[in-house]
Amino acid sequence: MIDCAPSRSERLFMCPSGHGNIGSVLEVICAHFVVSLSDEQAFENFHNRLFWCHRDDFRIPEMSLPAALSLLLNPIMLSAPKLFQAYLILMVSEAIGIRMPQPNTMLDLKLMDCYTVAFERSIFLYTRHMSSLHVDDDFLGDNSSFIRSDLHGSSSKLNFECFLHPATRDKLHHLISKSYDAWNSYLSSMSSRTNSELVAASIAFMKESLCIVDESFKDEALSILSCIILRNPSDDNGDTLLYKKEETSSQDIYLLASILKLMSSSMLQAIWYVKHLRFSVCPKSLEDVSSCKGCDVIVDILGCFEHFSISLPIQKFLCETLRSHPARHRKSKWMFFHFSGLLSLSYASGLDFLIKDCLFALMVLLNMFIIEEGDLAAADSLFVSSLESFSSKSSDKFEGVTAISKSSQIVSSKIRKIQEMYLRKHSTICSNGRKQHNQAGTSEYGSIMNELDSDVSMEDAKETCNGEIFLKCVLGKDAKSNVIDDLSDFIECEQGKNYSGWLRDRQKFRIWKYKKTTIRRWRRKKKSWNHLKG
Repeated sequence: MIDCAPSRSERLFMCPSGHGNIGSVLEVICAHFVVSLSDEQAFENFHNRLFWCHRDDFRIPEMSLPAALSLLLNPIMLSAPKLFQAYLILMVSEAIGIRMPQPNTMLDLKLMDCYTVAFERSIFLYTRHMSSLHVDDDFLGDNSSFIRSDLHGSSSKLNFECFLHPATRDKLHHLISKSYDAWNSYLSSMSSRTNSELVAASIAFMKESLCIVDESFKDEALSILSCIILRNPSDDNGDTLLYKKEETSSQDIYLLASILKLMSSSMLQAIWYVKHLRFSVCPKSLEDVSSCKGCDVIVDILGCFEHFSISLPIQKFLCETLRSHPARHRKSKWMFFHFSGLLSLSYASGLDFLIKDCLFALMVLLNMFIIEEGDLAAADSLFVSSLESFSSKSSDKFEGVTAISKSSQIVSSKIRKIQEMYLRKHSTICSNGRKQHNQAGTSEYGSIMNELDSDVSMEDAKETCNGEIFLKCVLGKDAKSNVIDDLSDFIECEQGKNYSGWLRDRQKFRIWKYKKTTIRRWRRKKKSWNHLKG
């Protein structure tokens, strides 16, 4: 429309024949790109946009989902500078968002199609990009067959810069050269952070993001991911590195982070949509959800991760642990293995936004596990395996942080708090008693002390024992004696209580409560919807 205006003596936009208005669109998008990263503060905001943060990520998208997706699927974008690709992918992620569907809204099947297309595209971009990075072949495995499928026209010879004016190209190149200064500044700020600080930040981020996990399984998800986080920094990954200074470009890392963000948001929305769509028809059980068509589509897309190898220590540990549940998560578990390994490499690189992206993706996958099987029983066994594995290792590699010491410290700190509470109570009563003794004589003081002694004797009267019985129930018959010896003194059990049956009943209750809550929610939504329809 601008080029056709009578007052214009020259064409502002370049439209090569046969390609429609893509040149005009790219000029506008590039102008927005240059303005969005115009100064140092803008680059800092860009870094913060590379991962999902619940405090700041409910911004209004700057582009509609269909428009953003059409740009993402255009093969011309594959030849764009990687920083520009990262910027575009972030806009698609923000157009998708991580908001749950509202209870009383009609579910749009076209949106579900958009989510699955975006998820499939993110997998394609991820495998394509990872194969170009200087990462050890043992980690990548044989994923070349998936890349060669070229379903999205990656073989297109269209050159992104051919559609731009020379002045626009110059601005683009100047901005990319400026980005290296921002990257060096970021690396400088991250270099002083220790492993323990990274772990603390990871756990804080995980707790903030727990709202995306199913309400009934937040505790299990927290313990599963905590085991993975605590194990990762202590693992020795050999020569496998994700970021190599002087070899890996900052643009490569930006692009990787943006792809991970797109992958997790599109998968999360697709999972939520499948769950809401299924329960809006029939809420019999979670097994019904896992059998619906939308879930099958997601699982089929996840199948490509089977091409990646299991080579890192954390991957081997997870693979061995989940081997006890061979019928569960046949395809989705491979993505879980892969992203656990990617998390380990991210810790080694010290890049906090990559760590957060991997953690968020793992949380989304736990949602997928719940949709598939109705619980997290397979992944929940990681906690027990971590206790057995870490009990035989020293804590020299990671400043004394292991699963055993962590568990022991938590329990012992609680015991100390209880002891301090009783000591404060004892001190207060004694202090009051002395004051009253000075005022009223010894008889009243004696009665107060007798009252305290009776409280203590009542506590002593309970028959208790150490936690050996409880630990044997949790760890099983093959539990190592040194594990039990290390932890049993920190746990107090009731004498004669059947802890095996108690744990079994608690697990049954959790499953029953989740199913009941899910059905109750569905009925409430259905009632509200029927009321709105009149």
